[in-house]
Amino acid sequence: MIEIKKITRDLRGFFLNQVSFTIKKGSVVAFVGDNGAGKTTTIKALFGELKLDSGEILINGENILENNNLQKIAFFPDSNNVPMSMTLKEYVSYICAVNGMNKKDADTRAKDVYAMLDLEKYVNKKIGSLSAGWKKRAIMASVLVRSPEFIVFDEPTANVDVEAKLSFMNILHELSNIGVTILITSHILEELQEIANYLVLIKNGEIVFENDFNNQTESIANIYKQVMSEKTDNMELMREIYRPIEEVK
Repeated sequence: MIEIKKITRDLRGFFLNQVSFTIKKGSVVAFVGDNGAGKTTTIKALFGELKLDSGEILINGENILENNNLQKIAFFPDSNNVPMSMTLKEYVSYICAVNGMNKKDADTRAKDVYAMLDLEKYVNKKIGSLSAGWKKRAIMASVLVRSPEFIVFDEPTANVDVEAKLSFMNILHELSNIGVTILITSHILEELQEIANYLVLIKNGEIVFENDFNNQTESIANIYKQVMSEKTDNMELMREIYRPIEEVK
């Protein structure tokens, strides 16, 4: 379990105000908010990339930055945040090395992961030369090769085609079935609706909703509208815009 406890940060565009929520073991947490709401800042704090003004983050009761606890967590970044000049094999080997895996185990696991993701023919290709969908698979290989307990996904299906999205969702379902704990951010609510069993909403650097979520009987979109939305659209203006057309008719 990961506990984010009253973390605060207020400096140079990074703003979090007493952010607290729990990532329960085995859960799939949909972390939802508008651009600039604090999702990325929270994730940076989770991985120790952001110095906090106050608060703490615990994993299984321990400080997340102590006792190699960060090695239990993997991050699935946006495709633009991986080294495009590296080959897939080089990148996966690098990820294994920085996480303390010995070469023999790393090579064995990598071979299995490449086969599972149908990546064998791409292992010696530079990541930058791959299509958007295959880039995502390459990043997935770098995550799964470590068999992490917790995985944080940042917009994992952005800019990929339908087939790649379906394949990715199948992987997420299987990871959930295995018991891997997942935190996922996405603006595609339909995908979160399909996989999530816990929902956290963040707005202006503050958590405004946190609860278990039943994706069969509840709707993320409806909860979002109730908790987060501000009515700004004036539909009367739409009628005014189209009134001249109606008059012509």
